[in-house]
Amino acid sequence: MKAKYIFPCIGLMAMALSSCDLDQMPQSQLNPENSFRTENELKLYINGLLTQMSGSTTETADNGIRLTLPDYMTGLRSSTISAGSWSWSNLRSVNIFFKYSVNCPDETTRLKYESMARFLRAKFYYEKLKTFGGVPWYDIVLEDTSPELYNPRDSREFIADKILEDLDTALKSLPADKSINTITRWSALALKSRFCLFEGTFRKYHGIDGAERFLNECVEASAELMTSGKFAIDMTGGPQYAYRDLFAQPVTNDASDIEVINAEAYNFSLGVKHGFNYSLTNPAGNRTGFEKTFVNSYLMADGSRFTDIPGYATMTFSEEFANRDPRMAQTIAGPGFTRVGETEADSETLRDAFTHAVTGYLPIKYYTAAISDAQNSNENDIIIYRLAEVMLNFAEAKAELGTLTQDDLEKSISLIRNRVGMPALDMRYANSNPDPYMAALYPAVGGSNQGVILEIRRERRIELAMEGLRYDDIMRWKAGALFIPQFLGAYIPGEGGYDLDGDGKNEIYVYKDNRPPTPLLRGAKPLKLGLDIFLSDGDKGYRVVNTEISKSWNEERDYLAPIPSRSLVLNPNLEQNPYWDSPWN
Repeated sequence: MKAKYIFPCIGLMAMALSSCDLDQMPQSQLNPENSFRTENELKLYINGLLTQMSGSTTETADNGIRLTLPDYMTGLRSSTISAGSWSWSNLRSVNIFFKYSVNCPDETTRLKYESMARFLRAKFYYEKLKTFGGVPWYDIVLEDTSPELYNPRDSREFIADKILEDLDTALKSLPADKSINTITRWSALALKSRFCLFEGTFRKYHGIDGAERFLNECVEASAELMTSGKFAIDMTGGPQYAYRDLFAQPVTNDASDIEVINAEAYNFSLGVKHGFNYSLTNPAGNRTGFEKTFVNSYLMADGSRFTDIPGYATMTFSEEFANRDPRMAQTIAGPGFTRVGETEADSETLRDAFTHAVTGYLPIKYYTAAISDAQNSNENDIIIYRLAEVMLNFAEAKAELGTLTQDDLEKSISLIRNRVGMPALDMRYANSNPDPYMAALYPAVGGSNQGVILEIRRERRIELAMEGLRYDDIMRWKAGALFIPQFLGAYIPGEGGYDLDGDGKNEIYVYKDNRPPTPLLRGAKPLKLGLDIFLSDGDKGYRVVNTEISKSWNEERDYLAPIPSRSLVLNPNLEQNPYWDSPWN
């Protein structure tokens, strides 16, 4: 990326003045009353808070399947163990800034950095709202004796309004320059777009008043960013590589900030690295693999539906990758898979990818050259906000409002698809012929825009895979039932050799009893049924994992996490979320 700098982690004032608990005094050798007077001091403190912004390379929910299942799928969440973070230290750090920023006599400078702090407070409360619903609102620094420590929860409506108020106030003074490593006007518009879509659709599908207001706010924020002229869909590398390289590009590529609004930046020479490659290749890791419904969601390269093809459900690995949306091969290791920096496919590399992922579908988004396979050796940036997500937010909000037009799709989803040479989304066709496969996944979607809403959800699932948004999407759509069915992987037709890439040579050999002799294998990796690989129908079927773990999802309860019981004891004015104190929990 052009700007290979790090969200500064050396905010000494921030570390000195903030503490870990909501009710502790800040410990510091600095005197805050005599600090926060100059732009440099304000900037230094805010820089120390930028670690609160982070991207994601993980995929869970119903997309990324691991050896173990998260607690929210198994019913193991409880009020004795918090299912989401109840920590308030980040908010305290932000509120310390507001308490002392008044020391700066330069109002323009002060408002600029206060706007960054408002962004961070809005982001903090957005995470709390998603997880718990209404929570206490604090905009002051609490001390041991502060009566506010015993405040009850504020309502969801109140918290959502305060988030919106902070973002709108921040937008008045944030800088309009582009910078992937700090908070700008474009950061605030991207967060507002994301938050308002979440809140608007959450209210719509959960039967809460006020959905339209937030959906309209999402449209407005998204449209401003989309028409700013500051960002565009990154086409660098052409249809075969542009999508992949946006996430896994070498550090010499200068084009990524065309689309990227904010990112966590890494730099090997500075010792700032992450370990994505290692997490994929480590045999002792979680062995994440994509789930079958995710793979089925990819369209054909001509825009037609894969699930309309007779026999699609039992296609072999090499067959199902043929002539699909190019993003599929740039997200999942499939036939022709090559590492970044390599020019020829290696069947052994594909074999190892297939066997390592528990479903057979190894995620390769963010996957870089082999030189980064050692632990903590990646330096590719991790994206936080980018234009494509804002475009998807825009299209979905307008579709849910009933105001979407074909022209809206042309300046949003069509531009995203054009990156990889996919045909445009035709609104009239989608609504006249809703996809039955998608409709079965999302039965709550109906009305005259059913077809196009389903297609937007398809597009979102594919384009934003591994960016940490799928779980939130399922929560706001009230689609938790997607967690209940047995998760499936690639289809294995039975015992014998299995050609993964269609080159006529077997990469794996599935057997039930006796290991085949080496001459029969001819280089194929042997996989013993019931030991190395498990199939849904015993000796054939889809790869399965977690079959011994029961799943549980309570539609009345599980869209909000429980407040930790310890917090309820410390503050008896808090109220637990509905049904979390039930005897059967």
